[in-house]
Amino acid sequence: MNLLNLYFAQFKRGYAYTSVYLLRDRTDEAGNQSFGFFRPDYSPRKAATYLHNVTTILADEGTVATSGTLDYTIADQPPTVHDLLLRRSDGTFQLVVWDERLNDQDQVTVRLGATATSISIYDPTVGTDPVRTVKNTTSLDLLLSDHPIVIEISSAR
Repeated sequence: MNLLNLYFAQFKRGYAYTSVYLLRDRTDEAGNQSFGFFRPDYSPRKAATYLHNVTTILADEGTVATSGTLDYTIADQPPTVHDLLLRRSDGTFQLVVWDERLNDQDQVTVRLGATATSISIYDPTVGTDPVRTVKNTTSLDLLLSDHPIVIEISSAR
């Protein structure tokens, strides 16, 4: 989960590349060689599954004509909570919100400047389908812990 936080934090800071060593656990060296995304038999660890899920959720083969803006605030945002606004080629916004807490949780509220016709919440630690969908709202309460969630916001007017 820390790796997902790392990738989003680096992207938000403008890093074009972020490398994480190891892809697969090493078997030809002694020591701490068990931190790969994959085990020596190529079976995925949770980090590989979570990274696959988040890239599937964010996948978009189109091109964004204009970046656009979304009027939003995160009320009572503690210093460990971060956000990154992305936009899909179809105009839908994806707001990634993550908490860098290793223990405990933070309750935050995302407030929109206009009503969203549909909001889908994705948790990459659960899968690639929405875990919750909300219709016609201007706010969303979130309980954040140690990993990012993706909020897909349609038609905020």
